[in-house]
Amino acid sequence: MISKHIVAHNVAAWGAYKPLSAFVVRITESRKDVIFTVLITGGMMYNKFLRELAKLSSARLGAISSRINVIDLTGQDVNPLVPLAEFMPAFEAIYLSKPITCKATGTLIEGLPRPTVALIDPFAGYAVDAIREIAGSKCSILSWMTAPAGATLRLVGPKEYGGVGDLSPKVEAEVALSGKSYAEVAKNLYDSFTSGEIIRVPGIPPMYDYEWIPQEVNLADHSFFITSQKYMRMTDGTFCVSSSVYEPEAMNAARQWMNSIGKAWYPVGPLSLPELTLPTRAHDEKELQVISFLDEMQAMFGKQSVFFISFGTIFWPAQPDKLWAIIDDLIALRKSFILAHTSPLAHVPDEKKILIADSGIGLEMAWSPQEKILSHPATGWFITHGGWNSTQEALAHQVPVIYWPFASDQPYNAARTVQHNAGFELIEVRTGKPGTQLPYRLKHSNISERPTFSIPAAQKEFRALLQRIEGEEGCIVRANFERLSKLMNESWDEGHEAEESLKAFLREFVDVD
Repeated sequence: MISKHIVAHNVAAWGAYKPLSAFVVRITESRKDVIFTVLITGGMMYNKFLRELAKLSSARLGAISSRINVIDLTGQDVNPLVPLAEFMPAFEAIYLSKPITCKATGTLIEGLPRPTVALIDPFAGYAVDAIREIAGSKCSILSWMTAPAGATLRLVGPKEYGGVGDLSPKVEAEVALSGKSYAEVAKNLYDSFTSGEIIRVPGIPPMYDYEWIPQEVNLADHSFFITSQKYMRMTDGTFCVSSSVYEPEAMNAARQWMNSIGKAWYPVGPLSLPELTLPTRAHDEKELQVISFLDEMQAMFGKQSVFFISFGTIFWPAQPDKLWAIIDDLIALRKSFILAHTSPLAHVPDEKKILIADSGIGLEMAWSPQEKILSHPATGWFITHGGWNSTQEALAHQVPVIYWPFASDQPYNAARTVQHNAGFELIEVRTGKPGTQLPYRLKHSNISERPTFSIPAAQKEFRALLQRIEGEEGCIVRANFERLSKLMNESWDEGHEAEESLKAFLREFVDVD
């Protein structure tokens, strides 16, 4: 008998939905009286979410599938920066127990019980507003934060923990006074955060504020971040998809902050569903191509010999010549690699495609099955922007990371992993006015030792890193990364942090009348 109904919604970002799929499974497997409805955007997000759930064995999925509803609200891909008008009528229909149609399948879903809990991405402020207007306090709302605690503190937290605070009142006042657009005021405000102020986030070494934007990035709408600052403070608590194993200092600080304002804080990381060993129907041909290439490279060079290079679905180097210089080195040194370029900003010149194809040791593709690559024994190192989703997947498959961070949570992930002596960060690849200023860690270095951020310097740094990787330091870093991976996975063991957080949430928000 169904007694509780949880609803979830995020902006159209895979980094938020992928861990949510694993959390939905954990909830429905732990409570047979709970139904879970995911209100999702159409196109890629909807299809990828279903594909994640399909990783489960038929027995596991069959036991819970009748209590999981994945409802496509739009029937197509959408801009994640634009508030989703379809959310409010969809939630109202569910709250009033009216039928709702999944746009992807045309299926009419009806008879759902009134939801009493909602998990909402704090970037989706429109959803928080809609739930409050329709349900008032009868539906508790918890923020679904898929960045680690330290990055959360910087992006949305108070200044005493290295954060920028809640800028929304300041922006709203300036908009009212000046008549400028919200986005323009937000951009001007964020541009002022590169003055050289020293930022101290618990658990990582100090950094200058400009080091939190170490690459030129095309983030046209900074109001996206201000939305999260405002709405995370409005919800009843926060799920953090991270672990104290990874960041004990930041996790403790974030919990203190949330508790000080009367909010719950639930660390529930890591969250991932097991990767299938066989290709799935959606991408059979490409997956088989990748697996065949990895098998061939393992036969030629051995295990842990392939470098996987990917900057995610959004980011791409503003100065790709630094990337091409590194690719040239990999080919010259006969180091096998896969280059994934999913971002719409990515452009791989034809001559580079030909060079990679003719090398016999490289593979480039616009889409790649990231977890299948990371789970293959031939994959040895992951060169990535270092978003939390990619970092978690690297940890899950014990493939140590070489960070090339751009913005958001990525500089924190690089600093935190390096602090564990479990990864490396490239410095000379930084670009843009903020990125090419002196790093705090090198402020006492000799002039000759300071980075120049040139293409030859980036190439020299990478060559030196290859030597470090192949020596004792590389073995130590790999061992530390593997140890960190094992400890994080234990977070879901009986009596450990993630499992205890889930129990606490269920007691406080689900098992109550």
